Amino acid sequence: MPSYNMIKYEREMGNGITNPLLMKTTDGNYVVKVIGNEHGTRILINEFVCYKLAKILGIPIPDAALINIDQSTLSLNPDLESLGVKTGLHFGSKLVPRGQTYIQGPLLNLVKNKDDIPSIILFDQIIYNNDRVLNPGNLIIDIKEKKLLAIDHSHTFKLGALWNEAELKKIHEEDLCLVKDFHGLNYKLLLKYVNGYNPFNKILQKIHEISQVDINWCFEQIPIEWELKKGDKDALNHFIWYRIENISSFMELLKEQCHEWKGGESFEF
Repeated sequence: MPSYNMIKYEREMGNGITNPLLMKTTDGNYVVKVIGNEHGTRILINEFVCYKLAKILGIPIPDAALINIDQSTLSLNPDLESLGVKTGLHFGSKLVPRGQTYIQGPLLNLVKNKDDIPSIILFDQIIYNNDRVLNPGNLIIDIKEKKLLAIDHSHTFKLGALWNEAELKKIHEEDLCLVKDFHGLNYKLLLKYVNGYNPFNKILQKIHEISQVDINWCFEQIPIEWELKKGDKDALNHFIWYRIENISSFMELLKEQCHEWKGGESFEF
């Protein structure tokens, strides 16, 4: 993942409980989640790991980078200090200049990548992302490119910022299930596009090719200042791999809930 320096703090984005900040960097404008946020560095780890996994699985997502803020830059931006921002590496997503959240049916119907919608839904099951179902800020449409993008993965792995080795092991003891409120606000719109034969084939081909080495790569380059302990890191790695290994179970559960899915094999390569 590339790293860029912050040049100027622009403003608070004004949406999301993690209070993302808009910053001008050496690579343009990024929406940045910072170390000093009230939920801690877990949400940065979640964003980082989910971004890299999304890239492996072909999920449409804005480019991401580590955003460096040094002491001299911080001193020139007193508003950041008042927000509790610290020096170091933070997680940034490239700003979508003409981006529309709060997705509505007519606008969704205009996007060119509707075939990515089933992939986003299955991706949510892998990362146990309950948040996308009801949160209107978890999807964005790039108006210029007419493309739907998945954003905001801070509250994934069922527990959001609260997971650790012990809690992830408890989830393993539960039966596999779909994200809660499956037919809620956003999914109610998305499920219309899970239709025809083999709608999940695009992401299933990627899953068929994935290896443990790929999952390990998702954890490479996590900044030291995010304080991810080895036990927690290994537990999350195993959590993700276990859910990928059991993808056929998720497919069976999805069949019961995706009423426009006409059939076909779960895996078609």
